[in-house]
Amino acid sequence: MKVLILEDNPFQLMVLHQMLNAFRIFDVLAAESIESARSSLANRGGIDVAICDLYLDGLSGLDMIRELAIKREAQALIILSCAAPHIIEKAVRTARQEGLEVLGCLPKPVTINGLGRLLDAYNVRANAERAN
Repeated sequence: MKVLILEDNPFQLMVLHQMLNAFRIFDVLAAESIESARSSLANRGGIDVAICDLYLDGLSGLDMIRELAIKREAQALIILSCAAPHIIEKAVRTARQEGLEVLGCLPKPVTINGLGRLLDAYNVRANAERAN
C-alpha cells in the first residue's frame, strides 16, 4: 500500500508516519504542504490512500482532496480534522462527488486504533476487488 500524509504539523506528521510503519506500510509520502504533496506525487506517482488534514497554512486540505480526486491520484481518503461537523461533511461530500472513496474522518490527535480500523476497511475492500 502506498500512502500520502498531508499534515502541516511536523510532530503529527511524524507520529502518523510511525503509525503507518507499525502497520507495515513503508511506502509513505510525507508532506507538510500542498506544494510538497504535489511534488511527491509528480515524482512518485499515484497513491492508494491519502491522509489529509483539512486545515493547512495557505490553501486548505480540501483543495488537495479535489485535486487528488480530479487527477485520479488516490483511490481512497482519510480526513484529519477537528473542524465543525458541517465542514467535515462538506469535505466528504466533495470527495465523493469527485469519485474518491472516503474511508472516514479521524479527530486529532489520531489514535493507532482509529487509523488501523480505517486502513483495515480499505484492505478488505481492495482484497475483495482483487478476488473478483
